[in-house]
Amino acid sequence: MTTVDEERRQAWLVDRVAVALPAPDGAMSLAGGIPVNPESISRALGSALAELHTIPADDCPFPALDGDVLSGRARGRVEASPLTADDGPYRGIAPARLLQILDDQMAGLGVAPPVIVHGSLTASDVWFHPEFGLSLTKWASVGLGDRHLDLAMGAKLLGDTYGYAVAGPFFEAYDLDRVDAVRLDAFQLLVHLLTI
Repeated sequence: MTTVDEERRQAWLVDRVAVALPAPDGAMSLAGGIPVNPESISRALGSALAELHTIPADDCPFPALDGDVLSGRARGRVEASPLTADDGPYRGIAPARLLQILDDQMAGLGVAPPVIVHGSLTASDVWFHPEFGLSLTKWASVGLGDRHLDLAMGAKLLGDTYGYAVAGPFFEAYDLDRVDAVRLDAFQLLVHLLTI
């Protein structure tokens, strides 16, 4: 994707959601460390994703982020990497078995109502300004998808940065009633396999 394409996507989003506004001068990236209470950042990210996911998806001009396509990417990463059963939160489970579990989980999910998703949240995409709040950047992967993709990515990046105790405030700010635990579990495994 070109910079022009990404800028076009961001311009479409800016008219619809504040979190897509460019990070203001003085904003700090989560990747560089933000000297703010981790719970505050977690709540801000949960609220930002909730706002993003409420944009009407009917006129979204961007492609779908299909779970099957993402599972295929995860399969390719696992098959191409020197992954061992000692890696990450799925310690002790062989990579081939993780792929089987993922296939079973994804097959049992059915189709969720699509929302606008960021699709590739990393710590370098999350910016915070003490006065202006949170901004997200790098909109190259934005599209229609399952909200649980962004939620799994958000929980992982917060957990990797601050520890998983901040997941509770993140999901509370998003709205626990909008989170399906079974879907979230499947997407957390997917995100793990996509990011190894």
